[in-house]
Amino acid sequence: MTVPVAMIPYTNMAPYRQLGAPRGCRFVPLVPRASIEALLTGKVAAAAVPVGGLAALEGVVEMVGRFGIAAEGESMSVLFFSRVPFDDMRSPRTIRITGESASSVRLLYLLLGQVHGFSRLPHIAADGQVPDGELLIGDRALVKGQTAGDSKPLFVSDLSRQWFDLHRLPFVFARWVVRRDASESIKSSISSWLDEFKVREPSLVEQAIPEAAATLDLAPAIIRRYFQVIRRSLDERDILGQQLFFRQVEKLGQRPLFQTATNVDAPG
Repeated sequence: MTVPVAMIPYTNMAPYRQLGAPRGCRFVPLVPRASIEALLTGKVAAAAVPVGGLAALEGVVEMVGRFGIAAEGESMSVLFFSRVPFDDMRSPRTIRITGESASSVRLLYLLLGQVHGFSRLPHIAADGQVPDGELLIGDRALVKGQTAGDSKPLFVSDLSRQWFDLHRLPFVFARWVVRRDASESIKSSISSWLDEFKVREPSLVEQAIPEAAATLDLAPAIIRRYFQVIRRSLDERDILGQQLFFRQVEKLGQRPLFQTATNVDAPG
């Protein structure tokens, strides 16, 4: 019987999937936010979990080496699309945020708050209201980011680039973790799998390009560049960026991060 391991179904994880599941495990497709609940309830033994959800998993999971998803500069797939420039996205402007992420929404909150002040954040668009800006992640963001100029003009802000320009550090979106109560054989299997990935990463990336390009109907050169900006084997600078994010969320975070625009009229 195999043990379930969450696998984000986005293209940025395609090189991991090229290696196949760890010994004794099977992949279960889950968007980033869903992996948090799956780990908490024991439905999966391991995952590349959003760093924004690590606090909720304290005592439940442990890190597996320095592996995950990060970017130093552009990410190409954590994008904010808006009708006005990022520097104009403040109350009473409205936004729509993805429900798939636990890290990117917090990142958008921190960036907008540091640009405009946390008392001037835009509001979540009310039902039926057309938002001034929308946060997308994963494949939807990647594809839309390549075609944003094909219809009405949009301002496209890469949140990882915004973070790097502000702090000169990479942004870590996810880290590989395993449940503390997983068997030692499963922990060893996942650790060995990631160690093998690190050794074979260049070839696994190349192998993943043709299928990813065909699936998303994007040029292989775009997919290759995308795979190159994603960091999967993390270094000390990535860890410093992750620690800074944690400190800022702890110091500046609130619940909810964004208020809903119940009676707010957004400018046209």
